[in-house]
Amino acid sequence: MDSMNERELNFVKNVISRRFLLRGAGAATGLALVSGQRRFGLAQDTPTASFEGRQMTFASWGGAYQDAQKKAYCDPFAAATGVTILQDGPVDDAKTRAMGESGASTWDVVDVTDSFLYNASQDGIFEPIDYSVVDRAALIPEYTHDFGVGTIVWSNNIGYNTETYDAENHPMNWADVFDLEKFPGRRTFPGNTPDVNLEVALMADGVPMDELYPLDIDRAFAKFDTIKDEVIWWETNSQSQQLFIDGEVNLGLILNGRAYDAAKQGAPIAVEWNGNIQSVDYFVVPKGAANVDVAMAFIQFASQPEQQAIMANEIAYAPTNPEAIPLIDPEIVPWLSTAPENREKGILINVDYWQENLQTVGQRWTQGLMS
Repeated sequence: MDSMNERELNFVKNVISRRFLLRGAGAATGLALVSGQRRFGLAQDTPTASFEGRQMTFASWGGAYQDAQKKAYCDPFAAATGVTILQDGPVDDAKTRAMGESGASTWDVVDVTDSFLYNASQDGIFEPIDYSVVDRAALIPEYTHDFGVGTIVWSNNIGYNTETYDAENHPMNWADVFDLEKFPGRRTFPGNTPDVNLEVALMADGVPMDELYPLDIDRAFAKFDTIKDEVIWWETNSQSQQLFIDGEVNLGLILNGRAYDAAKQGAPIAVEWNGNIQSVDYFVVPKGAANVDVAMAFIQFASQPEQQAIMANEIAYAPTNPEAIPLIDPEIVPWLSTAPENREKGILINVDYWQENLQTVGQRWTQGLMS
């Protein structure tokens, strides 16, 4: 990586786990002793695996997101180890599944959604995460899985127009969002899926966050019936953002990252964290990947606080390693779902529940509210 000076290169070399090297020295092409300051709990003179001559393929979702991952994870890992990292994507669930089922995947590390991980991991298409390489204890436990390591956390939030509402008079909770008398006007929600929607409807109807599951489907649908005539349904994340930018709505459900991006563009938008619902993207290794040892070392590297802070500073997705928070731009931290004060006001979506119920509830959603 041409832009990295010697001091930066030494640092990124130091963040490769000692445990990986002790376990995988036989598979590595060599070891290099790299000196550097002790930072983030890493010892000086940490040995670094050399993957000179090796190649790894990283698959993600493209665009600014994958560009940020390249800067935060891929380029510095390549500089530290000598591996060549090929970029591919966008990720497609069917293609990821086909690769894992074939046992001869051309992708080594893949960024997948939590719903796909929980579904596909039951079918044996991923390599188990080697937690003797990846430091599971450094990550928030809810963001780790036997077959995947959480890489970013994003959330579904109450968004509101700051020209219409101020800090003291804005929708403070989902009950406010569903209150047409207190907060009149059009609001927006995702139209293509019932998950998240039904959770917020139940919170609006008085169900505590920690008592949501199993969801009372009838109660949630009845609550949406009270506002559906004032709802503009969005189908894509970019559409939700544009509705706020264009002033077509002044409150509703929006992803925290989309609200942040709109605010950066000058839109008068803010988010409320009460009742936020969090989801996680995971790094997985498809079954039969050619470079499992490199993949596990990469995932460990990408789990380090320094690298996760670079990622958050680039695109405002929240880290899974809590030690990254103090390293992130203070202006960005308030927008992140794993900032402690935001995380405690929300809940992690119950992927197991939706794995069992999405098909039947989704049919009712399409035939009912969305018909």
